Amino acid sequence: MLPLNCHYSETILPTPAENLALDESLLYQINEQDSAGCLRIWEVDQYTVVLGSSNQVAANVNLAACRQDQIPILRRCTGGGTVLLGPGCFIYSLFLRITANQHLIGIEATTREILEQICVSLNKRKPESKIEIQGISDLTVQGQKFSGNSQRWLTTTLLHHGTILYDFDLDRIPRYLISPEREPEYRSGRDHLEFVINYPHSLSELKEAFIETWNATAPEPELPLDKINQLVVEKYATEKWNLRR
Repeated sequence: MLPLNCHYSETILPTPAENLALDESLLYQINEQDSAGCLRIWEVDQYTVVLGSSNQVAANVNLAACRQDQIPILRRCTGGGTVLLGPGCFIYSLFLRITANQHLIGIEATTREILEQICVSLNKRKPESKIEIQGISDLTVQGQKFSGNSQRWLTTTLLHHGTILYDFDLDRIPRYLISPEREPEYRSGRDHLEFVINYPHSLSELKEAFIETWNATAPEPELPLDKINQLVVEKYATEKWNLRR
């Protein structure tokens, strides 16, 4: 799973919609060009609700509060649950080549393999935290979640989306998100503020850990700007995609 000389990108586009379009565009480009993997690290400066590809708005989002506060509601191309992004939420997009073995073991096992490597890297830097993997794709400390993850696979490339709350205004989460339509067993019915936590690492420390973990030393790939703009216009800026039932 560990790529050699993975590309690295810190490009952040002006809007959350453009950043989601960038990830999908890069996924297609890497898959079509049969190029090396890429680690992209980014963060948004405005609070934004982002649904997983199959999530229902009514079952996950406080639509009235989002409209009152002018919080965008978007939908990503990967699965997983609904999240609130914003300042203090570290986002990583990992593009990896899919091996024959990964095709055999499937998404859940591949997700766990990626998260295990992240756990090793972060626990090495802060061993007292004792990070664990719980549910299908969560990272936790003492049973409280600070990271959620999701994937999308094409023929030869996967996109792994992940977030880490490190300095996030947690009180905003229950204002814009309702209890999720699906929750892992270990959550045990806890509300958002009982369930989530910030992981006390700085942004620079997180970047360093991820760059080291994924050998992200190669230059940024050429960005597919035309494809990004097309996806924003046709998909990520439309209610048909973002608010679909």
